[in-house]
Amino acid sequence: MNVTTWKVSWNKQKYDYKGIIESFKRDNEYIIKQSKGMAIMRNLPTIGDYVYVSCNKLKLMKCIVISDFTIGPEEKLDIYNIGNPRNHTDNNTYLKMKILETFDEPTTLKGCQRTWSKYKEV
Repeated sequence: MNVTTWKVSWNKQKYDYKGIIESFKRDNEYIIKQSKGMAIMRNLPTIGDYVYVSCNKLKLMKCIVISDFTIGPEEKLDIYNIGNPRNHTDNNTYLKMKILETFDEPTTLKGCQRTWSKYKEV
C-alpha cells in the first residue's frame, strides 16, 4: 500500500481551528469531515493517507484519512465550520480524517489556493 502525505489548507475565517484542537485535547479524539473543495483532482486521498492541516500559515495538526470521499450535507453541519459563504463546499463532497496529533508549537506551513495539495517535507 502506497501512503501519500497531503496538505489541507484552511481559511481561519471559515474554520474554528482552535475549537477543533480544544475538542481533540479534551476528548483525545476528533473526526474532521473535510471538504474536497471545488478543484478538479486527478489523484485523490485514500484511506490510510496522512494529512497535515495548515491554517493561518501554521502546521496545526496531523491526521489520517479514514474514509473515501462521499456526498452529503454532513460536512456543512460541523459546529467548527464558520463563515458564509462556503462556496468550496457547494458540491457536498467530503471525507473523514482522524486527528493523530496537534502541535503545541506549530511551525510555518503556508497554505495554498487549493484545499488539497500533496505535501513534501523539507
